[in-house]
Amino acid sequence: MKNSKFVLIVLMSSALLFNACKSNSTAPQTTNGTGSTYFPNSNGTYYKYSVVKTDSTGAQASGTRSTTYNGTTTLGSTTYQNEIDTITFGNFSTTSTSLFVKNNNGVYFAIDTSGLSETIPDSLKQYIQMDAQLTAFQFPFQDGVSWPAFSMSLKLGTLTFNLVKVMAYYQGVEQIPLNLSTGTVTKSAAKIQYILTLSVPNLSNPFAAPTTSNFTAYAWLVDNVGVAQMQGNGTILDAFTGGGIHFADTTSTVTQSLISYNIK
Repeated sequence: MKNSKFVLIVLMSSALLFNACKSNSTAPQTTNGTGSTYFPNSNGTYYKYSVVKTDSTGAQASGTRSTTYNGTTTLGSTTYQNEIDTITFGNFSTTSTSLFVKNNNGVYFAIDTSGLSETIPDSLKQYIQMDAQLTAFQFPFQDGVSWPAFSMSLKLGTLTFNLVKVMAYYQGVEQIPLNLSTGTVTKSAAKIQYILTLSVPNLSNPFAAPTTSNFTAYAWLVDNVGVAQMQGNGTILDAFTGGGIHFADTTSTVTQSLISYNIK
């Protein structure tokens, strides 16, 4: 297989895996909706964010993202909450549904693997190994804490190629302004850093170092409010906000800032 074809397969499969939606895998069960108050998840809770996206040419697009939690979906033995995201730029809007579970240990998004058969040849699909869920947040937030958010690898015989890896790092508390529709307030926020590493192995020389690309983004969470701000590489942030993950422009940056909310 030519390296360019392999790269395409990696990118297409990654896009599917990070588009958090339906899944047949088993995620951690919720415990009566309990967990950190940094992620309120009661049914009917609503958030609205301003969104600014800058592409590789420096061109900016401004819009909004509306998020609400509405109902549940049961897949297998797992009951997920529905997160419905609507992202609007000008007159164009897209709506998507993500499925997540929250418990005392963290927040886990289901991974959609249903499209793998359409994008990865059967001869390769059987060698793909991946995590069953995306660990967005791990509780409690403590100094020095990090966690593997997601990984995908290709195993061929005795060789294992790490294709996609996302690590999350708690970076302490920062004071951030919330430019709400009711006025500007300053809040203490837990800061999380995400680093996505995409590795493309050299199949002509499996023992050579792979070609790697790193992408970084941040999220700020306010106690009893939730996710108040996200900023950084669009490739990562789209995955957390219902837009899937795309590698067409890995230099794009996104800022999402909370402008209104209603916690139920």
